[in-house]
Amino acid sequence: QHNKTTMSATDISPGIILAEDEVLSNLPKYTPLLESIDTILLLGGGVPLSPTEPPVYVQRRCDVVAELMTRAATKATVVCLSAGTAHLPQYITPHNGLPLWESTASAAYLLRHPQYPVSEEGRVYAETTSYDTISNAFFSRTTMTDVAGWKKVLVVTNEFHIERSKAIFDWIFHAPSSDDDALAPYEMYYLSCNNVGLSPEAVSSRKAHEARGEANVQNNLSTQYPTLKDVWEFLTTQHDFYTAKKLVSTATGEDRVKADNLLKISYGQSSTTLSKRSMEWKDGRLVLALDMYVIVALVVLVLGLYFSFWKNARSSHHKINNPIKNTQ
Repeated sequence: QHNKTTMSATDISPGIILAEDEVLSNLPKYTPLLESIDTILLLGGGVPLSPTEPPVYVQRRCDVVAELMTRAATKATVVCLSAGTAHLPQYITPHNGLPLWESTASAAYLLRHPQYPVSEEGRVYAETTSYDTISNAFFSRTTMTDVAGWKKVLVVTNEFHIERSKAIFDWIFHAPSSDDDALAPYEMYYLSCNNVGLSPEAVSSRKAHEARGEANVQNNLSTQYPTLKDVWEFLTTQHDFYTAKKLVSTATGEDRVKADNLLKISYGQSSTTLSKRSMEWKDGRLVLALDMYVIVALVVLVLGLYFSFWKNARSSHHKINNPIKNTQ
């Protein structure tokens, strides 16, 4: 349910949130809108599972976009967003040691989709600068839509993320470039995909996080930074991932911000990604990045080996001290 802004298919006006099930089950009603869309902004959502697999809930976003692009025969481009997340380390590709952008995994998933592959050249783009939803909006506008002239935009994400995404994209895409400019002439539409691949507890934790963020955007950020230049100043002077001083503090370990485990899961953390990152070879040395579960497992293993060695040594000592008894 999206009772805040969702409307029926007979009254599709800019700014509404459409639901996946409604659109896919009544596609002919929505085809005229989809055919008129210039670009689809496909939001990233966490650490990929592999170079061709975004997190499961992001795969759902990709599935819906691929199906719409094929069944509705839209000529829209699709821009896969996000370099990474501010909440977890990057996925490092083993063959070259370079970070894997979230947008790369989403683009690969779209281009190689098993049912609806998006094969036409020039339709899939990857944005590789943003690390959260605010920078998703800022960099997709400043490096993609403003330059390409795409004015009718469909933003796609999961239900747990859609309301804050709408607040952010409405703020940034309607912001004038400066105080002297008129509002940006964008038509914004939103598509909410089903929440899949996350436990109810993880979704609940993420929704609480999203609600706080949405309130901050509506009550503070959008009024304090009303122009695109203001948003740029916010990013470069206040944002953890774009302010030089904060980046240095994070890199040196002086500023360590920890998210709770359920929130991390909603950004792509899993036992698979943890195990992949527990050991890495960098600059000619072995680097350990151990999760608590890995540490516990190693402790249990070491204790097991110790007691096994102690038991065997004691047995051997007993045999040496009792040679007659052991040969009878």
